[in-house]
Amino acid sequence: MKIEGCSALITGASAGIGREFARQLATRARTLVLVARREQRLNELRDELRNRNAHLSVHARVVDLCDKGQIDELVRWLERDKINIDFLINNAGLGDYGSFATSDPQRDDRILEVNIVAPTLLTRRLLPQMIARKRGAILNVSSSAGFLPIP
Repeated sequence: MKIEGCSALITGASAGIGREFARQLATRARTLVLVARREQRLNELRDELRNRNAHLSVHARVVDLCDKGQIDELVRWLERDKINIDFLINNAGLGDYGSFATSDPQRDDRILEVNIVAPTLLTRRLLPQMIARKRGAILNVSSSAGFLPIP
């Protein structure tokens, strides 16, 4: 897929790899939708990208990916504002350490919601538009932690 002029949505955009994806795409994309929970960090990144890239339309959206209603609202907002996402970067992720036998079940649920359910919902909602336009790409970012022999 051609990155120049694309519209990209990045989850987990407020820090780390997601923040760097945004910085790298900012010089080539037409529109960036930055999604994360931390509003201040999102707004700082949005302002930084706007100041450095006059051509770029940047939107910061505070979304808790554990909340399916907030994901639905994000997609409705995209539809209302006629933002057709060409490049979905499912980057947000949660992890934990320690024994699963003693782990907090609510924490486990949040990990599943962010790492599995949210990317699936976003993909399910945005992929049909990509197929219809014959343009798009989806990048699912993951960790190598699943391959480590830790208890």
